[in-house]
Amino acid sequence: MGAGSAGATVAARLSEQPNLRVLLVESGRDTVPGQVPEDIDDIFPRAFLNPGYFWPGLTASMTDGDGPRPFPQARVMGGGSSVMGMIALRGLPSDYDGWAANGATDWGWRDVLPYFRAMTRDLDRPVPEQNAAATNIVHRLPRETWPLYMRRIEEAALARGIASLPDVYESQADGFFATPLSQDGARASSPRCYLTPEIRRRPNLRIMTDTRVLHLLVENGRVVGVTAERSGERVTLNASEVVVCAGAIHSPALLLRSGIGPASELKSLGIKPVADRAGVGKNYQNHSLLHFALTLKPKSRLGLGDRHYTITSLRFSSGQDGCPAGDLFLYFIGRISHRPFGIRMGMVAAALYTPFSRGSVTLRSSDPDVPPAVSQRLLTDPRDAKRMVMATRLAETLIVEPSVRDCFDEAYLLPRDPPLRLVNGMGATGAVKALGASLVLGAPAALRRAVIGGAIRPGRLVADRDGGRPLTDDEILSASGTMFHPSCTCAIGRASDPMAVVDPQCRVYGVAGLRVADASVMPRVVSANTNMPTIMIGERVADFIRAAFRPA
Repeated sequence: MGAGSAGATVAARLSEQPNLRVLLVESGRDTVPGQVPEDIDDIFPRAFLNPGYFWPGLTASMTDGDGPRPFPQARVMGGGSSVMGMIALRGLPSDYDGWAANGATDWGWRDVLPYFRAMTRDLDRPVPEQNAAATNIVHRLPRETWPLYMRRIEEAALARGIASLPDVYESQADGFFATPLSQDGARASSPRCYLTPEIRRRPNLRIMTDTRVLHLLVENGRVVGVTAERSGERVTLNASEVVVCAGAIHSPALLLRSGIGPASELKSLGIKPVADRAGVGKNYQNHSLLHFALTLKPKSRLGLGDRHYTITSLRFSSGQDGCPAGDLFLYFIGRISHRPFGIRMGMVAAALYTPFSRGSVTLRSSDPDVPPAVSQRLLTDPRDAKRMVMATRLAETLIVEPSVRDCFDEAYLLPRDPPLRLVNGMGATGAVKALGASLVLGAPAALRRAVIGGAIRPGRLVADRDGGRPLTDDEILSASGTMFHPSCTCAIGRASDPMAVVDPQCRVYGVAGLRVADASVMPRVVSANTNMPTIMIGERVADFIRAAFRPA
C-alpha cells in the first residue's frame, strides 16, 4: 500500500517474479504514462502548488510551543517524487554505517552502495558508464549554464578553502558541487521510472488508485490483508504479505490504527493492542531549513525558458563535538516561479542535515478520517539550534561577499512557510500573485523594498547596495522551517530495542506477514534529501521478499 517513491519500486520489482501476484494500492490519483499532468512533468516543481496532490487537513507543529501548520504530504502516484524538487543525493557512508552499528544489520554503506549504483542511470557519465539499464535518471547542469551568482558563490567558497567537487557521488568530502537531479527534460518520478507501460502490462501486477487503506486485517498474529475505502465503499483486500509504503506519517498511523504500537496509547483511544511496540510513531526526524531570496540583476538570471529550480549545492561540516562531518548544507535555486517573473529572483537555502532532535506521530482518534498529530520538535536539541545558526551564517557571509552582492539588488530572509507557496498559486490566485510580483520586482528600489518587506514579515531585508544589518540568532531560528523529509517513525533495529519497529529485513516485530518499506524505517534520517535513499529501501525490501517467495 502506497505508490510513492518506495511503493512504486517495490511493486515493479516484485512483479518481475512471475509466481507472485502484486496489488499496488494508492490513495491518490494515477499518473498514467502519456497522460501525466503537465505540472508533474515539469522540471520546475509547480506540482507542489497543486492541493489536489496532497493529503487534506494534515498539519504539524515545527517545534515546542509552536501551533500546528499545514504540512504538505503527497497523495498521488509517485508520492514525493511527483511533487518535490528532485534532488538526487544518496547520503554519506557514515549515515548507513551508523544504522548498522545501531542494529540495522546489513544496512551499512557497503550493503547499500551497490543498490544505489545499480538503480542509477547517470546521464553525465560517458555513454559506456551511464548504466543504461538502470531505472532512475540523474542529470546535473554544467557550470556554463549556472546563473552568475552561483558561479560567484563557488569562487567565494573556494577562497575560503572549500573545495569544488567534480561529482558528489564519488566524494565524501565537503565542497561545492552541481546538484544531481532526478530529471532529464522532464521529471524522473518513480512512476515514470518504475511503472512504465511495459511493466503495467504485466499480468501479475494490478494497480488500484483512489483507494484509501483504513486498517490492517490481523488474524492469529498474522496480517492477512487490509480494509480499504474506494468510491465511498468499504472493500477487503486479502494478501499473504502486506508491504506498507505510506511514508513516515501515514505508515505509523496505519499501524497504530491496526493495534500495532504502544499498548497504553492504543487502549486510551479504544484500540485493542495486537503488538505492543513502543517505537511506532516515535523517533520522528526531519531536516530544518530556511531561505534567502535574491532580487537578481539581469546579468545573473536564467534564460526565460530555463525551468531549473535547484542547480548547485554546498556540503560542509560544523566541526562541533559529537557531530558528524557533512552535517550542514546549502543549496542554490535559479528561479522562484514557473511564471515569467520567476527568473528575476533566486534563492539560497541553508539546512541542517544530521539533526539530533526527535519528534513523534500519534493518533488523535481511532477514526481514519482524523489526521494524525505530528510533533516535529525541530531544533529542540541545543546542538541542532547551534548548527542551524552556523549554516545560516555561512550562507549570509557568501551572499554579502562583494562579488556575489554585485549580482543582486536586495537579499531577504524569508519566513519559515514554504517560499514557493508564498509567491505562487494556481488559477486566478496564481495569476494575481504573478501580476503583483511582476509589478513589485519592476518597481523603484524604495517601493520594492517596502512592499517585499511587508509581505514577508517576520522575514526582512538582509542586504542591498547600502549594506544591511546582520541577522540575530533569534531571527535565524524564528525563520527556520522544515523540509518535507519525515523519517524514522518505524525504525529498523534489534528485537531487544523497544523503540525498533522492524527487523533488518523490514518485517514488523510482533506480527507476521507485514513489512514496512519507506523512509519511516530509517533509524536516523540520512544527510541528504530522502527520495533516492527511499527508493533504495524499496529496492532492498523487494529483494528480501523475492528471496522469501522464490520457488524452490
